[in-house]
Amino acid sequence: MKVRDIVRRAGRSLRQAKARTLLTSLAISVGAFTVTVALAAGAGGQAYTDSLIKNNGDARNLSVYIRNDSSKSDQPQEHGTASEANRQGLLSGSDIEKLKKINGVAQITPAYNVSAAYMTRDDSAKQYDTPLSIKADHTTLPLAAGSLNDNQVSVGGVVIPESYLGVLGFKSAGDAIGQSLIVHIEKPSLMVGGKSTEAMDKTFRIEAVDKKSSTILHYQSALRISSEDGKTIYEYQTAGMPQSDQYYSLDVQVAASADVAKVQGSIKDAGYDVFSLQDIQAALFTFINVVQYGAAGFGLLAILASVFGIINTQYISVLERTQQIGLMKALGARRKDIGRLFRYEAGWVGFLGGAIGTLLAVLTGLLNPLIAQKLNLERGTELLQFNPVTSLLLIAGLVLVAIMAGYFPARKAAKLDPIEALRTE
Repeated sequence: MKVRDIVRRAGRSLRQAKARTLLTSLAISVGAFTVTVALAAGAGGQAYTDSLIKNNGDARNLSVYIRNDSSKSDQPQEHGTASEANRQGLLSGSDIEKLKKINGVAQITPAYNVSAAYMTRDDSAKQYDTPLSIKADHTTLPLAAGSLNDNQVSVGGVVIPESYLGVLGFKSAGDAIGQSLIVHIEKPSLMVGGKSTEAMDKTFRIEAVDKKSSTILHYQSALRISSEDGKTIYEYQTAGMPQSDQYYSLDVQVAASADVAKVQGSIKDAGYDVFSLQDIQAALFTFINVVQYGAAGFGLLAILASVFGIINTQYISVLERTQQIGLMKALGARRKDIGRLFRYEAGWVGFLGGAIGTLLAVLTGLLNPLIAQKLNLERGTELLQFNPVTSLLLIAGLVLVAIMAGYFPARKAAKLDPIEALRTE
């Protein structure tokens, strides 16, 4: 018999036992559904994690701090072995020079601590308090209007929050782009409680308007300025003061050609604590993978259970069709044709179960907007992302598993003696 004829014959045999075929296929579809949803949730979780990392920091940016050795924190350090800044848990210019010598370090920006007295549109307008934030990395900002070159604020430019538009008199985010904003900078007084007598006004051009997003874990409404402008303000506010050239942390930008993990290790070896977003990303991916594989494991257990259902169904089919098998052999059917017939029947069951389960899983993707709404995620977020190639491979795998499950019943059918089979009542 030709393979095509055997496949058609297997399909007809299954249609004659619709209820049994459907129930066995549904058992497989439970496992296919669970595995497909687990893989989709894993893909969606990783994509959402990527967006979180992208919008909350630069993956090639390292935050460097003075190492806090808990085993020696209560012990006095030998005099003269650390700078004044290091003794206070601060970094200084000497640390910057030391880090610059490490291969792979492209740029170092101190975490300047700057502040503004107030902001205003012009000298006669109302004055509003505002924090200043220095954007030193290449983190992607969700923007309501405007644009940033390489996700960096230009010197003399500023990014304002969308919530500032109304109080500053802008009708829309687009109206604010290109407009001027005056920031009043005061130099702190050395006297406790003393009022500053020295100040300057710095004019910025509004480059972009940023907005809140569910992918930003901690959003702060602030004026975002370049690291160069931050340095200018910092040097003005700390000139002649004890905290000049002292920083709580340093932002280290890793060169595009360098390995972030290797540079991070080199900085640790140099005696510093280093924080990287890749550490968080790796931890989140590990958690997602554990949940994904756990859910997929339940699906595989359901598939394993359905394998025994296929074997049982096929054995029953062999017993019910003993006379039919004998007749086929008497008419010239070979043993391998009989074996193929029952294996292909099992393969059809695997295909139907895989197709039903995968289709139902894909339909759950329609719940993505509801899931995003319930979790207060940004509109358009898809936590279930299906890969057609993966789904097709899963169905093909289930067909192979079903064929293997039908091996022993098919072997029994192929070995039946035609004379004995025809005598069976």
